[in-house]
Amino acid sequence: MRRGIKGEEFFQRNAMKILGFNITRDSQEQSPVRNQQLPVTRSLDPAAAAWLRGEEPDAVGPVLTNAYQQVVWVYRAVNALAEQVANVPFVFSRGERGRENLVTSGPLLDFYARPHPQLSRFEYWELRVIWLMLRGECFRVPIFSDTLNPSSLRNTDHGTRNTLQRFNDRSSRRTLEKILILDPSHFQHIIQDHQLVGWRYTGCGNSTPLASQVFLPEEVWYEKLPNPFDFWRGMPPLYAAAMAAKTDFAASNFMRGIIENNGDAGMIVRNDKRMDPEQEEQLLAELRKRKRRAGIADRPMLLTGVSEIIKPSLSSSDLQFLENRKFSRAEICAAFGVPEEILTATDHAKYDVMQGARQNFIENRVAPLCCRLEAAEDVVVKNLDPNAVGWFDLDSLPIMQQARRNRLMAARTGFDMGIPFNELNRVLDLGFKHLPWGDDGYVAAGMQKVGGKNPNNE
Repeated sequence: MRRGIKGEEFFQRNAMKILGFNITRDSQEQSPVRNQQLPVTRSLDPAAAAWLRGEEPDAVGPVLTNAYQQVVWVYRAVNALAEQVANVPFVFSRGERGRENLVTSGPLLDFYARPHPQLSRFEYWELRVIWLMLRGECFRVPIFSDTLNPSSLRNTDHGTRNTLQRFNDRSSRRTLEKILILDPSHFQHIIQDHQLVGWRYTGCGNSTPLASQVFLPEEVWYEKLPNPFDFWRGMPPLYAAAMAAKTDFAASNFMRGIIENNGDAGMIVRNDKRMDPEQEEQLLAELRKRKRRAGIADRPMLLTGVSEIIKPSLSSSDLQFLENRKFSRAEICAAFGVPEEILTATDHAKYDVMQGARQNFIENRVAPLCCRLEAAEDVVVKNLDPNAVGWFDLDSLPIMQQARRNRLMAARTGFDMGIPFNELNRVLDLGFKHLPWGDDGYVAAGMQKVGGKNPNNE
């Protein structure tokens, strides 16, 4: 069909030819007839449109936005790990490991008793582990009690060598006053010439503990979990547990819907004849009145002019979500490295099984995490006392003391066999000091070589 003259002019004015294809675009949505505007249509939100029509809006189910707040297994696994690390005593010493002298008083203990006016010693370690598990990284901003203001340096000429030199010269005279642990999602790394030159912190309003500003790399104590996909940022275990968390959240919502509907999957009304709008509205109103809140029986209902009422029921496959939640729970615990026995969620929680699971949890999960925290905490300890070292005393835990007693029993058996004590101390990691006589082996006096002669009979 041949286009009209005005239509042909419109097509030639707005057409583009790319690779042999004619492509047209009109940003003002005008009709081919000049000076004639197309009708403008506006759409409302479905809930608002239903409200304007006098209908009940469709219920929107909950959405998973924060797994730590909405999935119980994620919350419990993260807190179990954080609480266990915070429960391990963090002690200080001077000298070589094994021959150190413990620090029992001084500024180190005073500072760690209250690292921040709003944080106790327990909360300080808890927050660090929680951010590592949820974000894969932890940002700490030290606040010093001197008159030097790092933000003023940044506002003037923070990139110059002279400013940094003045900042470093006075750093030896600064006194650490408190530490702020901030949300990693508010930090953005600044890269120039393939080098980290700063961190941009964006605080939301006056509710944040610190105003929005840009930090130099040395003004932020940053630690992260290994991330093979991003050199500058960390990777949290929550990423690996995201799918299992979504599955468990959907299953819990499904169970919640069944309970709130008193186990009723709804009702289908079928009629051979078409109903007019008034009859349909009356039928829907009666069906809505029948439903009551959870725990209360539904009210009886009388329907006229209805051929058949079909009541759907839950199939056996629909009820398998309870078993599926157990698999989701196991995946979440595996992602965070926390045994199910620690969460007291297993169906086969026996004493011997839980005892072994707790010891395995301390040795293979808590101990490596404590070593990571010790390495990151060294900058804080050295700032307060250059000659001191901070470390987690895992051997003071009751379950580790029981494990040491078992190793001592094995060492005693080896010592009776003639193995030197220092060798047993090294192999079994007994934690004792090197003894002068420990390099010699001793056996019972009544022992002799098999097949040999008794010297007492000669």
